[in-house]
Amino acid sequence: MKSMIKNRLLLVTAICFLFAGTSCQYDEIVDIPYPESLVYLPIAVNGSISPDGIYTIEEGASTAWVSPTPGQPMKYTVRNADNAFVIPLGIYRSGTGKTIKGSVNVSVMLNADTVQTLIDNGVLTDVEVLPSEYVLQIPQNIQIPDGKNETTFDVSVALDFLRKDAPKKYAMGIVISDENNRVNKQLNTGIILIDTKITIPVATFTTQLDGSSFDTFVFTNSSLYWDFFSGEEPFSWDFGDGSAISHEINPKHQYGAVGDYNVTLTVRGITGETVTVTNTVSVKSN
Repeated sequence: MKSMIKNRLLLVTAICFLFAGTSCQYDEIVDIPYPESLVYLPIAVNGSISPDGIYTIEEGASTAWVSPTPGQPMKYTVRNADNAFVIPLGIYRSGTGKTIKGSVNVSVMLNADTVQTLIDNGVLTDVEVLPSEYVLQIPQNIQIPDGKNETTFDVSVALDFLRKDAPKKYAMGIVISDENNRVNKQLNTGIILIDTKITIPVATFTTQLDGSSFDTFVFTNSSLYWDFFSGEEPFSWDFGDGSAISHEINPKHQYGAVGDYNVTLTVRGITGETVTVTNTVSVKSN
């Protein structure tokens, strides 16, 4: 470390007697050096994200994921209006108190060379370097404010490119630096891997009778990679009997007559694309 911040540590040794003439002794003993505050990318911390330190985006919204904890954060968001697949990230700095006084200006750049090296060395398999022309947004400079340990920023990638090449995997490297050498050089580069399978919605469900009923069915939705972001209804159920469309995740439906009915589930994905699946249910006489 080029600089050390020293705080004076007072060791107080108090020998106080319960008798008359109580006395206390105070001894100043040592200077304790504290390491300087260093800036780093949290996604570069090996083991904090995955065993190999790769920040992998491969999980989309699923019915198992959203229930029973609606609103659980994912590693990305989507803005269809400007074709953006958005990855929220952060920059942290170590330290407390005087060690985080003053702001820090950090530069951010793409780093394709590190990704290519990982591919060449077999660390990343079945992965391609994300072409830089499809990175829509990456800030060149970010400031960690005075007295703060962190700041956030977004990287966005062209959503239509990810969907067009699905289900490929793409990786991008991000490296940070600053003019005053306050960046931890062992934690200055993060690798983000995007599994584009999450852009392809999957529609699937199972059906069972509701208890001892002969005409009421419970539909269990196990679809994957549906639209969690637009605010539009991601599910549409057509029960095949002319009744109203349902937008519930796991609906229940009662039929009014004996017969076979084709039940169709339509699922909307994060790009606005829809897929359907149809299963047949049979209502038999009681």
